[in-house]
Amino acid sequence: MNPLKIYTADLIDPEAEIHYAFHKSIRNITIEHHHEFFEVFLITKGEVVHVINRKQEILSEGALVFIRPDDVHHYAKSGGRECELINIAFSHKTTLELFHYLGEGFLPARLLETPMPPRATLPKAEMNLVKTQLQELNTLPRANKAEIRTRLRVALVELFSKYFPVNKRLEKRAIPDWLDWLVNEMHKKENFARGLPKMLDLSRRTPEHLSRLFKKHLGVTPTQFVNELRLNYAANLLTSTDETITGIALDAGFGNLSHFYHLFKERFKQPPRDFRLANRKNVIPE
Repeated sequence: MNPLKIYTADLIDPEAEIHYAFHKSIRNITIEHHHEFFEVFLITKGEVVHVINRKQEILSEGALVFIRPDDVHHYAKSGGRECELINIAFSHKTTLELFHYLGEGFLPARLLETPMPPRATLPKAEMNLVKTQLQELNTLPRANKAEIRTRLRVALVELFSKYFPVNKRLEKRAIPDWLDWLVNEMHKKENFARGLPKMLDLSRRTPEHLSRLFKKHLGVTPTQFVNELRLNYAANLLTSTDETITGIALDAGFGNLSHFYHLFKERFKQPPRDFRLANRKNVIPE
């Protein structure tokens, strides 16, 4: 039996560009199906078996999944547990405009061409924030199509830029959820500036385990990963601020200035001062 196909014209308001649904049970959404459109769903409570492209995965509270038109899926109960989820569906037009806005550097192909749909796991606090944001889409007056359309696009930009960012290597590596979360957390300045001790604290893994998983999934050591983040941050500050080189090195998390100079020259093929002179441009003339 062929899976049910759901068409854009049958579900999505062409003016609002969205179909919103909050399911407090999976009883009515278990038929195998695919869509003519895109959708994002968030598990807000409980647990569910997600059968997707002939594979099964168990999704728990906080799972955020991006479903593409060619994805064939349905849901089944996980044991005796119930599940709540919020689902928003949106058209090809909305999706293409979203990716156009985010730009070529967002690399949409890594989200569209993978065998399995992209997925993120949100910590409970963030899940609650996203849940509130999505629920707010359903509180707007139905007649105000323009505002609904705008609020939808704001929500999608935030979801995709934060939870499916370009540094997530979704296309080739089956990276564990906790490691994927850790990589994104370490891109925050307050974390990479504190370096490996902060990474170990966030990961709650041993140094040996962390190193082994980084090499397996990212091809670098944790130290190399942190240094790359710090060096990119320092390079950007050199070209966009008048902060001293010493101040920039310390701000990026380098406690040893000579080590910073060595790594910077190795990475950018010139010392920090020469890099600044070659790349800095001022809007306000000095």
